[in-house]
Amino acid sequence: MKVATRHFVRPEYMNHHNSLYAGYISEWITEAAFIGMAEVMGRTSHFVLAAVRGISVTRSVYTGSILELRYEVKKIGTTSVELTVEGRDFLSGDMHCEGSVVFVSVDEEGKKTPHGLKAVAVE
Repeated sequence: MKVATRHFVRPEYMNHHNSLYAGYISEWITEAAFIGMAEVMGRTSHFVLAAVRGISVTRSVYTGSILELRYEVKKIGTTSVELTVEGRDFLSGDMHCEGSVVFVSVDEEGKKTPHGLKAVAVE
């Protein structure tokens, strides 16, 4: 997996249980996937978010942590690319969250179009 980004977890990100609010986890997973997609495509345009699948939080994240988000390509279709993202503690490497995000290649009018990448399923 490749590192996409890191986030320092600040007090204003906490929920009413004093752990990282799941909305930030969802946002950060999507952001990491976008960064990965930009690397795969070699650009930041002409692809859009199609789905966010199965985000799970396996361990709470607390103030002062640094959450490192890593991605890898899971599947390349004709018009779509699915990426898996993991969120791990930067220092300990402990897994905290994971999810899958799908992007679709689009043309100037926003219609699906082949992206030209080699279609493969990555295990």
